[in-house]
Amino acid sequence: MDGVLTVRRSQQPSLPMTAAVKRWSASPLWRERSQAVDGSVCATMWPTRTLADRERWFDELYVWTEGFQASTTQRARIQVAALDHALRMLDCESADSVGITLSFGTAERHLDAIVKRLQLYPLVVHRVVVILRGAFDRVRSQYRIRALVDYLRSGQITVGYRITSPRTTMEIRSVDLVRPDFAKVLAPASDREEFWRDFVSEARVAGIAPQALIVAGLETERQVELARQAGIRFGQGNAVRRSFEPPNTRARRRDPGARVTPSPLTRSPFV
Repeated sequence: MDGVLTVRRSQQPSLPMTAAVKRWSASPLWRERSQAVDGSVCATMWPTRTLADRERWFDELYVWTEGFQASTTQRARIQVAALDHALRMLDCESADSVGITLSFGTAERHLDAIVKRLQLYPLVVHRVVVILRGAFDRVRSQYRIRALVDYLRSGQITVGYRITSPRTTMEIRSVDLVRPDFAKVLAPASDREEFWRDFVSEARVAGIAPQALIVAGLETERQVELARQAGIRFGQGNAVRRSFEPPNTRARRRDPGARVTPSPLTRSPFV
């Protein structure tokens, strides 16, 4: 298994029937072979693009499980592996910029492992985008979350936050903890312009400007137009750009002693 992270089924954007999905056996997640199940870990890449001109920012490594429900420990192990996979994609020049998600729980339990992996790729680490997510009430060590955020920013890594509540203000304490450069949200189900304006207004209250919002799950041109009218700058989904299979990380691995030509800058909320 090259590297994956897990999400709940209800949070997956719909995939086109022809979407390229990579699958790995989930058996390595079980330490005891007698407990193994016949399941898979699946991954695809969701492009993140500006809504006005479709210029790219990063491609998100998006992963879910099939055939089993991962435990907390397994989810954390999967997320750390996802970070490793993203870094190896960058290291072998099969991607320009890759986004991955880490939960608060994973950051608390595996801070040292996360930092260790980032330190292995000093030449490309600045091209990773880390999206944190989690419930503030379940955080056991705010210090470890802040320590990770500070470490990421010291390496010029863009830090985002994944909003999962129906109302952005319901997660304002988590937003305050992370102080993200941007936030990612699932597209509202309503087609009413007022609903989208209220949605953006709530984000402003939480300290997130519309130009620093990524709306995922955009499936229709109507949704894209509503997002544009609301001032949202970035989007993901079939109406923006279809997902694609994660590149192979075993090809074109760079000589560790070779000189590296920096990749061109991608779009971001700060450009």
